[in-house]
Order: sequence, then C-alpha cells, then structure tokens
Amino acid sequence: MRTVLLSKHDELYLEKCAQENQFSYGIIVGHQADLTKSVVVHLARNNEEDADLEDLTDVRLTISDINSQALASQWLSASKMCPGSFDVIGIFVSSVRSDVVNEQSAEFKNAKKLFSDIYDLLLKSNSAFGVYTTDIVQTDFVFLSYSLADKKVLCKNYSYGNGGTFSNMEFRFVDKPFEWIQLECNYDFDDVLPILDSSRRVNIEDQFQNMIVSIRKNLLASEVFLQNEVIEDTIDLQAYIKKKRTKVDKLKPTSTTGGTATAASNTTDSLPQLASEGIIGGAEPIRASIVLPMKCQLSKPTDIKVREFSGTLHMSGIIATKIFCSPRNSIADVKRFLRDDVLRSLITRIQVYCDGLTDPYVTNEALYISEPPRRVFFSLPSEGPSTSVGAVVQFSEYLFRGEAPTVVVAQAKQILDVELDPETISVEAEGLPDDANFNNGKTDADCTDDSRIMTSSMPKPELSRSLYMVGIAVALLVLLASVALHYVLAER
Repeated sequence: MRTVLLSKHDELYLEKCAQENQFSYGIIVGHQADLTKSVVVHLARNNEEDADLEDLTDVRLTISDINSQALASQWLSASKMCPGSFDVIGIFVSSVRSDVVNEQSAEFKNAKKLFSDIYDLLLKSNSAFGVYTTDIVQTDFVFLSYSLADKKVLCKNYSYGNGGTFSNMEFRFVDKPFEWIQLECNYDFDDVLPILDSSRRVNIEDQFQNMIVSIRKNLLASEVFLQNEVIEDTIDLQAYIKKKRTKVDKLKPTSTTGGTATAASNTTDSLPQLASEGIIGGAEPIRASIVLPMKCQLSKPTDIKVREFSGTLHMSGIIATKIFCSPRNSIADVKRFLRDDVLRSLITRIQVYCDGLTDPYVTNEALYISEPPRRVFFSLPSEGPSTSVGAVVQFSEYLFRGEAPTVVVAQAKQILDVELDPETISVEAEGLPDDANFNNGKTDADCTDDSRIMTSSMPKPELSRSLYMVGIAVALLVLLASVALHYVLAER
C-alpha cells in the first residue's frame, strides 16, 4: 500500500488554514522516495478563491465550490517551479467541519469529481507543448483532507480512469526531519534544426515544439555521469555515497589516541552531512553530467535523407539544473530526475516566452533572435524547527532580461503561499547571454533589444514608412524645382 510521509509543520499548516479561512484548499508538492513511499515537501494554499464568497462570512464553502480552473492553474504554475525530483502529487482540503473527513458524505463524492475535472484541464494544458517528463505520465494522486473539528486527517489515493477511483493510503506525520541530497548539472546544448515549413510566414511556436521533441529524444538516449563516473542504475543513492566515502577514508591518514587507531571520519554520520562535508565533491553538491550520444548513433543509415528546407533554428545556451533526492532513491531515479529537470525547465521557459508574443508568426526572410527567460532559484523560508537535514530544497522561477527579483516574490506568494526576501533569491545560476555573440551572427542587420519580442533584422515598420514618405517628398521637390527651372529658361 502506498504511504505518504508528512512533517509536523504540515499538520500545523493544515490547522492554520482551517482557523484563518474556515475552508481552504490547495496543492501538495511531493517527492517519490521509492515505489511505495512519497514525501510531502510543501503544502500551498490556493490564493485565487472567489472574492465575492470571501466577503460573505455566513457562506459555508464546500468542495463543490472549489474553482477547478484556478486550482489547475496553480497546479501547472507550481509544476514549473518544482525541480525535476519534485511534482505536484495531489490536492488538500482543510475545513472547520467534520464532513470533509467522512467517506460517506457528499463532500467525499465531490472530491472525486474535482479530481476528474482538474486532470482533464491538465491534459488540455500540457497538450500544447508535450509532457514535462521523460518517463510515463503520472495518473495516481493524493487527496488529503483535514478537519479542525475532529483534529482528524483523511488520506486517499486517486487513480484516473474509468471515472476515477479512490483507494486506501497510509499516511504518517514524522518528527524526524527529512534528509535531502543535492545534485547539480549544467546542460549545455548547441544544435541546429531545419525549418521544413515552406510558407513565407512560419509559426515559431511549432518550431519550438520540434525543438522540444528533438531534445527529449536526445535526453532519452543520453547517459548520466555522477562525479565523472558511470554508476550502476540498480544501487540506491545512500549506497553510492557510502561507497565513495569508503574510498575517501582509505586515502585519509589515521590518527592514534591512547593506542587506538581512529578513522578520519565517523561512519555513522548522516548521508547529507557526508555529501556536504567534503566526502563527495568537496563542499559542493554532487556534480552530474549528461552526455549525449553521437547523432549518427541516433539514426539508422536508412533514415539519412537529403531534403530542402526554408531555414534553420539554432539552439544555444546552458540550463542550470538542481535536484534534491532522498537517500533511498535509486541511481536510475536520480538520472531520470536530472533529465526531467532539464526538459521541464526548457518547456517552461519556452511557454513563458511564447505567452509574451503578440504574433507567433515570423517571416523566413530575416534573422530572428529569441531570448527566453533565465532561471533563478529560491529556498522556501522555514518557520520554527527545520523540517529537513542536509541540503535545503530550492524551487525556481524565470526572469526576463531587466526584470527584478521582486517578480519572483510575487509569484511565490501567489502560487506557493510563501513570503520571500528578494535578497535571498539566487540569480547567478544562469548568466545573461553576451550580445556580442548575437552580433557576430548577423549579416548587415541590427536587432532590437526587447527580450520578450523576437527580434528581426528587417527594418522596423515605422522606420520603413518614414523613409518612404521622405523619399516621396524629396521626389516632389525635385520635380517642382525642375518645372520652375524649365519655365525660367523658356522665358529667356
């Protein structure tokens, strides 16, 4: 049976939501520790509730009043912020009434319909840019309900399909902080894809979709190295760390105290402590590398063709990746999380970029430069005793050139229900691109400097019209001067 682990802070948060609003709902961000165990990382109340209903204190809100569109929007937005090792795994409801934890009540039946509506909305939203993962799509979710009246929690597993079904699920509030191990990777890509659309105006969103498909294919065929080593997929992360630790201990000198030889470090130290105190990768997190196969290995000889195309799409940049894993995660899970984080980050920044386009169509007669937003990281503020040891989990947001970190503060409050200090946001993980690199790729043309709008090497429409009118005026002046000069010469 599937088990969900929550911290004491999660229990206090559920109680707080019920006390402040009488009825609240939101999303559950979690981590899959193993096949049967999930860890709740964060609970985030939905802040887009109907303002009219909030003003009416005598209205008793129920699950049937939940805005599925607002909850699905929060779900998608939070998924974009999560690292590749975390996902939105379900929804929670917190109420002062006891019927929300009664399986025979109408509230419980309404919860099933709510899940079905949300899942349908998620499928529609993700169909535009494909899936967020290199693995199978998630179909099992968590429904968590808390009653302040009974101080009782109901936790069920929801499976999509055949109208949706609830099944039993174990849950447990854990006093011991969760352990997290951080892995980092910089995914560097520099590739060229052909634009096969022969029309004069090309849909840039379709070209981005082709780019996502290509990169997903490469990631699926890639190999992941940890600390420049190929690690067997079947072992778990804690076994890998202990193995590395044993190698380091053998290289360390031993000290003698009272005639007893003492190793340089204690084997009972926690795994995150070993990872952070120099056992692996010095003071830095575990470094990972994603190595792509040669292109000739991805295609069969019969797949190689000579084709005409109307242009090329050049992808260049670095995606900064940070994931946070449980010591019980297998190496295969770690590799999948890293690939998922790269793909999720790429899709997210493309979606954010395309949302700002006024016209997705561009001509194939000019050079266009697109600068998607860069990734910034932030840690969730802790209230009271820490709920984790080892690495501090981080989420991410995306900023365009010129945007201030205060944008991240507003997004974190609205989506994750947390208060951030702008000074604590890490904006150095991904640097701004060098404009000189773009200028070198141009051919006698200039591009505008607006990062939200694809820049074109063609003259601006306003400038073209102005030059056209000036040309006509000059031609008329020349014509009038010629006529006047003709009459003057004729009179003489």
